[in-house]
Order: sequence, then C-alpha cells, then structure tokens
Amino acid sequence: MDREKLLTEARDRYGEALILGEPVLARAVIEQALGRGLSRAEIYLEVLAPSQIRLGEMWHEGSINVAQEHLATTITMEMMDYLRQGMTPRKGLGMRAVVTPVEGDQHTIGARMIADFLAMDGWEVFFLGNGTPGKDLAEFVRQRNADLVALSSTLPEFLANAATAAGAIREANSPPPKILLGGKALDRTTQGAEELGCDATAGDVLEAVAESRRLVGLREERLSLEEQLAMMGLKIKEARTSRRMTQQALADASGLDRTYISLVEHGKQNLSIGAVLKIAYALDVPIGDLVVSPSSEGKG
Repeated sequence: MDREKLLTEARDRYGEALILGEPVLARAVIEQALGRGLSRAEIYLEVLAPSQIRLGEMWHEGSINVAQEHLATTITMEMMDYLRQGMTPRKGLGMRAVVTPVEGDQHTIGARMIADFLAMDGWEVFFLGNGTPGKDLAEFVRQRNADLVALSSTLPEFLANAATAAGAIREANSPPPKILLGGKALDRTTQGAEELGCDATAGDVLEAVAESRRLVGLREERLSLEEQLAMMGLKIKEARTSRRMTQQALADASGLDRTYISLVEHGKQNLSIGAVLKIAYALDVPIGDLVVSPSSEGKG
C-alpha cells in the first residue's frame, strides 16, 4: 500500500474515532499508522489536522453538537502530546516564541501545532492555550522577552482581535517582537499582513516555521534536504488540491508516474529541476511557488 493510501485510511479511521468519541480507538489508529511507517510529522499534518478541520465543518453544519466537537478536540490534543513525545527537537536556537489563539477564538489546535513545530525547530515556546486579552498578552510577552509572537485565528470574525493584540504588543514592548499570524481565517479574507497589524502571515504550519525564522533573522539557517522536500511536497499538494486535481490527473498532465507524485507530495522523493518544471507547468504555477526556502520573503 502506498503512502497516500495509508494516509487516507488513517485519516478516515481517525475521523471515525473522533465522531464516535473513542480515544482508545483514536490512539490505536495512530499507533498503527506509525507502525506502517508514517512519520509523526505526516500524521500531524495529514491525519490530525484535516480530521479536526472536518469535525469543525460538521459542527457548523449541525451534524455534531458542541459536546462532540469539544471531545474530539480533547482527543486530538492528547494524540498531539503522544506524537510530540517521540519527536527529537533540534539544537536550541536561543529564540523565544509566544503562541496563542487570538482573543475570542476558542479553536486551539492550529496554534498548538505551530507551537509544537516551533519547539521541534529549537525554539523556546510558551503556548498559552486560550485566547488572551491584548493588554495581558502584551505584558506576558514583555515579561518573557519574546522574540516572536505567533497568533492563530480559525474564524474570520476574530481577525480584528489580531490587529488589536498586535497594537497592544507593540505599545508595551520596545523594541517589539515580530508578529506572525496564521490560521484558516486567512483563507477567507483579502487582508494582508500589514492590514492585520502583523509582520507576516503563514498559510500552514511548515510555512509558519519558515516565516518565524525569517522574521527573527535566521535566514542563514538552512533546512535539511528532508525538510525542504517535505515543504515542497506540501506546496505541490496544496496547488493540486486547490485545482481539484487528483494525483493521477497531475501525473498525466506532467508526464510523471502517479506513484512518483505521491512520493513527492509526502517529501519522500528527491526531484530534478526537470521534474519540478513539469509539475509547475502542469499546475500552471511559477516554479518559485513550489521551491520553498526559509529565506524567501513572506506575505504582506
């Protein structure tokens, strides 16, 4: 069974466990996925995150109630704890980050994922868990002498609170830390980083890590080949799915094998320049949109 099928199966079974509210079953699904060779990062990004997003959509549709959504979130947080314990952090960067949802937004999974991946990248991370009023957040940031504040907003109605928090942080801290904004709410707004009071925005967890490094001046730090391939694979998958293309359709359009595309999207295939060009042409995107570097300029 190829990795795409393994991930699809794990995602489907994990989603069922969340709907049923069965933490033991959810743990068994994750353990089986690890046993089949899926990486902890893959499970974070390709199983936990999309399953939780789908549960949120079901809640909005009225398919599940608030209690079910809260239990699902608790189960996923427990699975994140379990996965994080087996991940080896990089050597410390000497950088401090405060990570929190924006005030009013009770969705914590996205912010927690950013916090975990920054910790794995070598940051000292303070994850606040729940949205904090701007004034109190600004004071906490000052006390911790943070280099970066990463805000997360899942719902667009709370984006204004990000700008309010950013203003309070800058007023209370001199010099102010860099401020990064991420979360699904960014998919539903035309506002850029400057309009939202932040230094940069990030569309996903891996981009959040890269942007965080860039913002604090760690441009000379290079990602490993494995990390570069993982980021490129994620970008290719995002471009493909946004165009409603299957892996087979992309393979046909690029003249490459579907199994090769699957390996690329999961960061398991080194690519030649020719292969990247074929994929970029098939997706009708500039090649620079697929070749991601932590030194690349951020949005806004």
